[in-house]
Amino acid sequence: MESIIDILKDDLIKFLEKKGFKINENSLNILIEGELLCFNKNITFVSSRLLLPLIRKFSQFKEIINKYGGNSKLAATFIEEILDKYKEYDKNEEFSVEVYYSTESIWNERFRVIDNCIRHAQENNRLIINESDILLSILDLHDNDFPSYENEAWTDYNLQTSYNTISHLISHFSKYLWVKNDDIRWELSDLNKKNYDIAISFAGEDRKIAQEIAEKLSELGIRVFYDNFERANLWGKDLYTHLSDVYGEKAKYCLMIVSKDYSKKHWTNLERQVAQAKAFREEHEYILPLRLDDTAIPGLLPTTGYIDIRYTNINEIVDLITQKIAQTKNTRSIE
Repeated sequence: MESIIDILKDDLIKFLEKKGFKINENSLNILIEGELLCFNKNITFVSSRLLLPLIRKFSQFKEIINKYGGNSKLAATFIEEILDKYKEYDKNEEFSVEVYYSTESIWNERFRVIDNCIRHAQENNRLIINESDILLSILDLHDNDFPSYENEAWTDYNLQTSYNTISHLISHFSKYLWVKNDDIRWELSDLNKKNYDIAISFAGEDRKIAQEIAEKLSELGIRVFYDNFERANLWGKDLYTHLSDVYGEKAKYCLMIVSKDYSKKHWTNLERQVAQAKAFREEHEYILPLRLDDTAIPGLLPTTGYIDIRYTNINEIVDLITQKIAQTKNTRSIE
């Protein structure tokens, strides 16, 4: 079993690297869980069978289902029951490791999923595949293969609609899954309108540290504003207005990399002032200072809790940031 997982991961990662892309850890786990689900139930891999791991591991998907009248918990149970029934239909299907993502063919369902994921990442100026790319890919493949205007052919009257829902993807009606694909797309497009878990503010001289943190956070599925991730998006924009919007409105946290160079730069002063204005408005701590030295920064009180890179390694810093973001999400979900 472990060798199959290794083959799957290695094949996918190498395929994406050749295309110039990476995948965050949670998204990789979703794809692998979908494969193992098919393996354990001895059923054919098709894109819709990624719905169950998406519900289990992609919190925004669960929120969308619940927001539009479904029930994510009961939906997961229903999908599992449906997949168990497929054992009878696919009992002659033998699980094979001969062909995975790297076979570029319209008949290779795995390739079709990943190819669409890459397209969605490109449209959002990202080089890292995330969970929303997988979900959008599944919706696109289904709606392309089974357009809603053909729904009148369903024997189940409930599915004879002018639109597609998650129920259509699994070919069984369920009120727990009665969420329109277009509503999911709308919610995910809003999610992808550059709202960030954290924005990194730093001087150019400290780019190496900022980039290492940004890359490690992105690989964990954290939405990071880091300028090199946004080069196409920033091209031609009024940077004063755009950066004010990012650091003042669109980020949940600001990682401020404090150094002697940080205190001297025009753009870092803009980012700092906007971030401090937001921190004043927020009900929770917004600025997370990471000190490289003992430079005093205007408006940053000496009593503000900070992390000092001279006594902390990058992996610990990334772990602390991840914990901080998780605490915020948990608090909001309780509210």
